[in-house]
Amino acid sequence: MKKIKVIAIQLLCMILLVPTFARAEDSEVPYQTYTYDRWSNPTPTPNAYLPTRSIGGAQLGCGNFNGAQDLFYSEARHELYVVDSGNARVLVLDEDFRLLREITGFNGDEAFVFSNPQGVFVQDDGRIYLCDMGRQQVAEADADGNLIRVLPTPSSPLLPENFNYLPTKVVVDENDRIYILSRGVYQGLINLEPDGTFIKFFGANEVEMTLGRRVQKLWKSILSDQAAASMQSFNPIEYSNLFLNGEGYIFATAAGSENGARVLTQLNPLGINVLNWTGGSETLLYSDVVERDGIIVLLDTNGGYLIQTTVQRDAGLSMQITFGGIGQQLGLFQKPVSLAEIDGNLYVLDAEKNTITEFVLTDFGREIHEAIALYNQGLYIESIVPWEKVIRHNSNYLPGYTGLGKAYYQMHDYKTAMYYFRLAGDRQNYSLAFKEHSLGVMRDAFPYIATALIVLVVGGLILGRILKKRKEVRHAER
Repeated sequence: MKKIKVIAIQLLCMILLVPTFARAEDSEVPYQTYTYDRWSNPTPTPNAYLPTRSIGGAQLGCGNFNGAQDLFYSEARHELYVVDSGNARVLVLDEDFRLLREITGFNGDEAFVFSNPQGVFVQDDGRIYLCDMGRQQVAEADADGNLIRVLPTPSSPLLPENFNYLPTKVVVDENDRIYILSRGVYQGLINLEPDGTFIKFFGANEVEMTLGRRVQKLWKSILSDQAAASMQSFNPIEYSNLFLNGEGYIFATAAGSENGARVLTQLNPLGINVLNWTGGSETLLYSDVVERDGIIVLLDTNGGYLIQTTVQRDAGLSMQITFGGIGQQLGLFQKPVSLAEIDGNLYVLDAEKNTITEFVLTDFGREIHEAIALYNQGLYIESIVPWEKVIRHNSNYLPGYTGLGKAYYQMHDYKTAMYYFRLAGDRQNYSLAFKEHSLGVMRDAFPYIATALIVLVVGGLILGRILKKRKEVRHAER
């Protein structure tokens, strides 16, 4: 009898503990993860990422960071590069966050000693490009830290006379063309040939024409040339960071915006923005961005938020999940400046806390990533199952219904697509599905409609002839 009671108590404990384990990914975090409903109101959602640890120089055994400014992950070399600006060094870590080496300069006939490094880019063969704002130079070195060259200061009639070269970020494409972000340059990215020759300004942002600026432009057209010249000039938004994805597109974040316009651009090889999206008014300053499989994560410096969005093959950018904030707890930031992604997990560098915070995907987040990746690969049927899992996790997650609607739309099941778009409150996509469904109904019904029309026309002609003959017979009888 006692043995039965013990077993019963153990079973009861297991039943009570199941919800605890089942909701491990919804454990207490110092922020609320949310998405947006059909009226653009923030709506709580299960956590897609959980903060797991904070890593500083002390844990790495190399002394505390000091105003670190940049993270770069080399997928080909499985290495994470940390630009520790205040200590004038670059730290190279493996994927387990073990310190591999510390670089304070590049070796050569004339050593390139770091002064105020700001940004780093590493090619698959290990070549390192470093922006040193203190030296006002960009240097290239091999994988062993041997200096290859120092790129010359850009020279061109397109550059203003008072041009002050302050390189902060750099990326290099598969053709070895170099793109440099220089602080204070609003004309766009500095685009160089592989030999370092200036080509042009690349992907300049447009001038934001707010109401105030429109009024100023009107006044300038009325005033004299001298008076107009004394008024404030209109300049495009300055970029703040760069990210080169695997397809050769450059994602560039804007340094600031009065109305949230053009906070993120996706520049094709011609320098044309192919991303039709603008940020909300509460997120005006973006520091960094990463992208993989159509999943984009933006780092908002002002609010300390991480914003996961998607860019799909048939649409622009759509809001998905927002989390994070300002604070001292694990998962919150003081001055987040850079972002890296490793195997789905996120790593955020904080220049004031002098730490790297690790965020790990939950099951909910992993299902979202799987569904989006499958959809973008053209595997529409396969994307349905993970989207259904997402909705089971959170039935109020409207992007999940949109994802299902798009999958069925691509499968030409427009009626089912309309159903899910209606649940998502997605009027635009619902209209597209309704149009295709209506055309399909018309196509299917056309043979019957055509047959009925032919029968009516032929029947009308026959009836007309019969009536005509009767009329002639009656006329003859009279």
